Amino acid sequence: MGQFLSCGIAKSIFVEKASYTKEEILKKLAKSIDLNIYKEPKENEEYLFLDLKENIIEKYAVKFIEEQLEIAKENSNKLYNTSNIKELENKKYDELMQIADRKEYESFQLLEGDLATNDISYIADDLTIIADIIIFLLDGKVIMECYNDMFRYFRNQIIRNSTNPIKTATVISIVG
Repeated sequence: MGQFLSCGIAKSIFVEKASYTKEEILKKLAKSIDLNIYKEPKENEEYLFLDLKENIIEKYAVKFIEEQLEIAKENSNKLYNTSNIKELENKKYDELMQIADRKEYESFQLLEGDLATNDISYIADDLTIIADIIIFLLDGKVIMECYNDMFRYFRNQIIRNSTNPIKTATVISIVG
């Protein structure tokens, strides 16, 4: 099947605790993620878990994806269908997640994280981080060994060019 470059919204974040405390992890994450858009973190012995607030997804995710797809289709040969994404506006969280899980839309698909894919450790130094991602762009088969600086750059450009509050949940990942 292969691996693909993706851009999406980190719906759930899983941070390996290793030797860090919850407070240390949150301090590191807060440097690049607005933690206010995530629910109160939960934890077990191995991981700290953050979930995007349901009302944030309902209110901002579709608008943010529309905005990003408009940028993606500038100077592109690929046809990004933003009209069908508009159909998702005003849907409630549970329905949005069912649609994303069933992958009904090319630009609104939930890809669950595991240790082999959806690695977003580049967003916070010294942490191992994976995510469940609502993918809105997926492109090309890739083989990359070093990507942290490039992914940080892509992510920072997206964040700088958007006023949408969900923007810091944006992640770039290799999936597959």
